[in-house]
Amino acid sequence: MKAIKFSLGVFLMASILLFSCSSKKYTRDTIPELRLEFGYMNQKTGGTNTYILAENGQLFQKSTITNKYTEYKKVKEKDAEFIYATVDQMKQSNNTIYTIGEETHFVRLRKGVELQEWKWDTRDPNLPEDIKKLDELLVRIFEKKID
Repeated sequence: MKAIKFSLGVFLMASILLFSCSSKKYTRDTIPELRLEFGYMNQKTGGTNTYILAENGQLFQKSTITNKYTEYKKVKEKDAEFIYATVDQMKQSNNTIYTIGEETHFVRLRKGVELQEWKWDTRDPNLPEDIKKLDELLVRIFEKKID
């Protein structure tokens, strides 16, 4: 009987620990204030697609027309870490990329109402290598919404 109680106790403790350690799942109403927003703008059509990436990898898309949110599969952990690290590096180095072209990609670091934004022309041959890698990953997200 003691062995059963002990096993049950261990199971309950493990379940509580697992539940408390799992990453928080956000909804459109609980997206954290610190987040990355990224997307693209088309100068001909005026259309903009904005994606929101929470630190836990959750991905949302916000419609600029209906103001509704769509939730997609989580971004792979290594990809989310790369995106956040690259943007943090851009912030720390005071990088001020702000080039607008026919199709412009952007990334924003938002904390509440505080906003820092970078924009680049996708056809710019002189983009820094880290921005090219970031851009390639963002394009994969645009096209596939992550597999």
